[in-house]
Amino acid sequence: MVAEEENLRTRLLQSVEDCGKELLKISKELHVPVYEPEEGLTILTLEKELRIRVDTLSKEKHDRMKQLGSLQEKEQQLCDTLCTTPFYIAPDTVPSNDQLAKLRQHISTLQTEKNTRQELFLETKRKIITFLDDLDLTPNSSFERDVVCEDEESFVLSSDNMATLKTLCAELEKKQNDLIALASDLRIQVTTLWDRLMVEQAEREAFNRDNQGFKPRVLKALREEIERCRELKLQNIRRYVEGLRAEITQFWNKCYFSQEQRNQFTEFFSDDFTEDLLEVHDQQVARLKQYYDNNRDILKFVEKWEDLWKKMLEFERRANDPSRYNNRGGGLLQEEKERKKVHKLLPKVEEEVSRAIKEYEQKTGQPFLVDGCPFLDYVTAQWNKHNEEKEQEKHRRHVAKAKQLEEEQKNGSRPATTPKRRFLTTPTKTPTKRKMDGTFGPSPSPAKKTPMHHSSVMFASPLHRPPRSCKKTPKTPGNRLPKQNRPPLPGSGLRKALAERNTPDRSHAGFSTSTMSGASSA
Repeated sequence: MVAEEENLRTRLLQSVEDCGKELLKISKELHVPVYEPEEGLTILTLEKELRIRVDTLSKEKHDRMKQLGSLQEKEQQLCDTLCTTPFYIAPDTVPSNDQLAKLRQHISTLQTEKNTRQELFLETKRKIITFLDDLDLTPNSSFERDVVCEDEESFVLSSDNMATLKTLCAELEKKQNDLIALASDLRIQVTTLWDRLMVEQAEREAFNRDNQGFKPRVLKALREEIERCRELKLQNIRRYVEGLRAEITQFWNKCYFSQEQRNQFTEFFSDDFTEDLLEVHDQQVARLKQYYDNNRDILKFVEKWEDLWKKMLEFERRANDPSRYNNRGGGLLQEEKERKKVHKLLPKVEEEVSRAIKEYEQKTGQPFLVDGCPFLDYVTAQWNKHNEEKEQEKHRRHVAKAKQLEEEQKNGSRPATTPKRRFLTTPTKTPTKRKMDGTFGPSPSPAKKTPMHHSSVMFASPLHRPPRSCKKTPKTPGNRLPKQNRPPLPGSGLRKALAERNTPDRSHAGFSTSTMSGASSA
């Protein structure tokens, strides 16, 4: 009995020692505090507590190792796809909770990066396939075949592969842009040759319809068409030179060249149509085109000023047109608004042109000429020309008016009023004629009626009136005549005679024949 108890006590003590060692080891692996038993426990209770602690920590260790294995498997797949380094955890160790949390965060970051690279890869792959199709190319290198032909999931989304993929896409895009620019340049050359050779529009449309885009086949067709047109150019030198001259004239007009500047190109007037003349015209067109392209902004400003100047002249022409007042649709108000707008913009545009020309001259050290002279001199010449034309028009009107007055004086003036208001007073009924004895009443006999010859009455000509443009003599007390010494106004005698004729004699005197005779003689 005593021996059995002693044996049991020995086994319990050995179990306590083994459990204590195991608990200490697991606690260190799990990075948890070591369990400290309470004092006064029996051996049996202590052994039980230690064994329970060991089982709990062993289970936690197993769970952590299981999580670590699962997480590391996912991480390894992502690292293989992205070619990145896994999160480091020392082998043969139990990870702490903090390490497992960091590992999960690392896996989440890798998954996000994979999704981003996958989307970028798919988008870039579509672009590359489109570029290859547009350029009529096929994948040549193994990398290009991996991108285009292989399964999308098998492509390694490493940093190097993504950089190579981006470079490949950029190269194909640049090649495409170069071909687009080349095709555009070739089309411009073809169009220029067509214009100069006066090719029919139907032929142009047929060629353009069959050769759209910028594929190598299209570029080859454009080059062949250029060669064909150049051969035709040599066969039709005269017509081609005439087309070049029309183009040169357009550039002269757009660049505001003066006649003197145009005359400097003497070959323009040559009739000896040779290849040398053709070459000289080609060179002249190239020089003018380069000049226009280099000074396009300034020339656009000058063109804008020219448009405003023409609008201003048009508004002034309309202002002198009497028929403009017949418009009842509000056109005059709108025209006045436009006129004010033009007068407001004209000096601003002129200032912009002057500033741009000043910058050009400071930069190049060469003068910029408009119609053979500086821009401000050109503007001044336009204003002087405009004012001179206005003065000439005013002088023509004065001469025409003076000539009309002279004709009226010579042939007799015509009344300016309508026939209904030709005389100063026109009775609605025939006035009762006065008898020679001063009584009123109808005439006793038609045979004794004295006929009235209106043709003997003549209106005074307004020739003696000076034109409105003449300077008026200032009215000063020194040069004014007394009222009784002033000369009678033109036509005053006629008005007086008509007044006496239509006014009955209150004193029953006879009809004044002297007044009428005086009017007739006038």
